[in-house]
Amino acid sequence: MITDILYRCPHCAAFDWMDAHATCTNCGAHLKLVSRTHVAINGELRTVGAWYDMIQAQALPRPAATPILKSKRVRLSEEEARGRYLGFAGMRATHYARRPVETGILTLWPDRLVFSGAHTPLALPIATITSLTIESDTLIVVVKDRPPLFFDFLEESGKKWEDCVRKAMAGVHADRIIEFYPRVRFAHDYLKAPRIAKGHMQLRVPVHRTYKRDSSTLFLVLRKLIKGLIKLLFPVKVEGIENIPAFGPAIVLPNHCSFLDSVILGTFSRRIIWFMAKNSEMRKPIMKYLLTKAGAFPVRRYTTDPSAVRNAVRVVQEGHVLGIFPEGERCWDNRLLPYKFGTLRLLLAMGRPVIPVGISGAYALMPRWTSSIKRVTVTIRIGEPIMLGHIPIPMQTLSDVEQARDSLRRAMQNLIGAGV
Repeated sequence: MITDILYRCPHCAAFDWMDAHATCTNCGAHLKLVSRTHVAINGELRTVGAWYDMIQAQALPRPAATPILKSKRVRLSEEEARGRYLGFAGMRATHYARRPVETGILTLWPDRLVFSGAHTPLALPIATITSLTIESDTLIVVVKDRPPLFFDFLEESGKKWEDCVRKAMAGVHADRIIEFYPRVRFAHDYLKAPRIAKGHMQLRVPVHRTYKRDSSTLFLVLRKLIKGLIKLLFPVKVEGIENIPAFGPAIVLPNHCSFLDSVILGTFSRRIIWFMAKNSEMRKPIMKYLLTKAGAFPVRRYTTDPSAVRNAVRVVQEGHVLGIFPEGERCWDNRLLPYKFGTLRLLLAMGRPVIPVGISGAYALMPRWTSSIKRVTVTIRIGEPIMLGHIPIPMQTLSDVEQARDSLRRAMQNLIGAGV
């Protein structure tokens, strides 16, 4: 629902302001979803992003003796290793699953996050959180010296929890936080000058098996069937398809507004695109099988994942097309999210052509806050390859990363704007 994002009233800042008619129970403000990109509150029409900016600008309440937030039922799970992933060209990764612990209540205080269960009371100081993100309605929290924790909100949206915990973290830390996952990164983490340190000048990894073709025959057949189904459900326009090289390594960088982005782009591309897929998407055996056949490989997006980096290098090293969403997750409000620091560093270290892709219409098709598809036109505009140059990781500076980021974002914004 749109109230996953607009979880506070923009007029009185009350939490949980929706009822059956999306009316603030505190001041009576009324919300109406005009389209998937525009919302009217008390008759005032604005974009989703404009209203979300107002929510984001609101400070956390500072109660003396009461918590900032208290949840309804929450299921706590812990991560555990379960089996191995084997894929293209010797790709190897550990497959992780979530082990349910128990159900309880989550409470946010200015300095701590507390889970109250019958058998598992848990208090997490805000200052100890090393990674924070959300997946559907599951808040993923990583702290030192224990497995990642998954708080699955069973009766409410988890989005407000991600935003509010982030604000609590910003209040606890003196230095400015510029990234919350795959690890909390502060402004001082950016390098001002090249480091004097050992490191690989060329990224190369062992490859145990090489495929002559991009993918299996089964997947090529399935791709044709999926393409036909997509054409029945909604129109797709593709421009600049010639910018994806007919052979040789390349890296495709699309924006990410919808769960279907990788499916649409992978189906209409002239080459198979090997995408990173969230580890959680491979929980079910059938999805794991299909994603593996499609060339996808798992990544633990809530923590630094060396095996995903090695597998990404394998794809490019063997002359295939790698797909990476530089934002790291789907946007909430039809605007580009910040690019991940680690992704930019990897692109510079690989030194391969980077192809920006602007996907417009996908947000209205299926935004992150809904699971239904609306029939709209999706436009994919594939830009010309950008050569960022090759800068080994030990030699990269803040200026290098910023220049790469700015160049790629300008190209992507132009493609998205031209595709509307």
